[in-house]
Amino acid sequence: MSDGPGRSDAARSDAARALAGPSRIDGGLGGEAPRSLTLEHGRRLGEWVLDAPLGKGGFAEVWRAHHNALPDKKAAVKVPFDKDYASRLKSEGAIQHVVEDARIVRTLGLDPDHDPPYLVVELVEGESLRDRIKRGRLEPREAIRIAREVLLALKAAHEKGIVHRDLKPENVLVGADGSVKVADFGLGAVTDASARALLASGSLRTSEGNDIVGTVRYMAPEQREPSTIAIDARADLYAWGILLFELLTGEVPCGAEMPSQVVPGLDPRLDAIFRRCYARRDARYGSAALILEDLERLLDHPPVAAPPKNRPAVRAGVIVRAVALAADLLPFVALGIETESVRFTLPTFILYDAVATAALGGTLGKGLLGIRVVEGDGRRPSLPTALVRGLARVLSVATIGGALLALGKEKLALHDQVAGTSVEYR
Repeated sequence: MSDGPGRSDAARSDAARALAGPSRIDGGLGGEAPRSLTLEHGRRLGEWVLDAPLGKGGFAEVWRAHHNALPDKKAAVKVPFDKDYASRLKSEGAIQHVVEDARIVRTLGLDPDHDPPYLVVELVEGESLRDRIKRGRLEPREAIRIAREVLLALKAAHEKGIVHRDLKPENVLVGADGSVKVADFGLGAVTDASARALLASGSLRTSEGNDIVGTVRYMAPEQREPSTIAIDARADLYAWGILLFELLTGEVPCGAEMPSQVVPGLDPRLDAIFRRCYARRDARYGSAALILEDLERLLDHPPVAAPPKNRPAVRAGVIVRAVALAADLLPFVALGIETESVRFTLPTFILYDAVATAALGGTLGKGLLGIRVVEGDGRRPSLPTALVRGLARVLSVATIGGALLALGKEKLALHDQVAGTSVEYR
């Protein structure tokens, strides 16, 4: 987070919400209205002196602070609105201390028995990932980089038997130097016996993941229904998949859509990774390490942008198409004159035209003039489509002579409108 010049109060508040945390079940619209606290500039909480408020969440207020004896040492101090939340504050501080990873916000101090209770964590000069996404989707390489950093943080937590349970862009901080840190483990569940024993040694009540907590938009299906099955690391991987989708598209997924359906041209391997996260529990990736393997393979062979659908195209004019058709018809007309059999040459031309169009995108005449036949998505027509196009052209010639006639606002020939094709420059 940053309290520097140029940032609005709203932006600072949104960034600080990553530390302040949501209410117990957050629908994504913010928590309950916070109670006012008797916090003010210069107030001392233990070794820390409050400097300025950074923001409020549904659970706590966050202040920038400096150390009493070491004024150049800065931190973020989190104070809950209600003393009843002190246990959650203790859980958050203890979990982040146990995991102790460079990609997770570090706990610097904790006093749940103080009045008011408070948690001290490292101050991240930057913004929340939500702030970043609000400015628009990220370029694929940057999106993958940030998603990978978040995944490494989750992997470190999962290896210590900790499940975050509330992963979302608000709970990810991006430093001014590009560093990425995951925050707010206040709703974390302890799934490993050794981690549970370590945390319990500090008189901390641990959760095994059976209660319903989190932010609805990012909750895995198994988190939304009471169950005797404890939530495991796969719940975080579901939320991570949604986060990846947002980074790539600037939107949350709707239904069964893939990232490349929102942003044409994205590497299909990103779709495959997202699909295995945004799935029912049994079909999901089993661990963060497995996703990392797929990400590493993708980074070793960088994404190649596919041609976007509905891309701008330069359509061939009537004269160019007429010359191409004449060049193609000439040998068949000569053959018909020589054999005196139009009934033989016409089907042969239609078959030649269809096969060449399906296999090469066009006949010899079109190839010489640098034009081709394509369907609406830019691909070569299939053989059935090419046959329909050829027959429609013959019928239009036989009836109204409209084989080359451009009709409608799309200026497509009649047979192209029938077949759903167009002729454009290569």
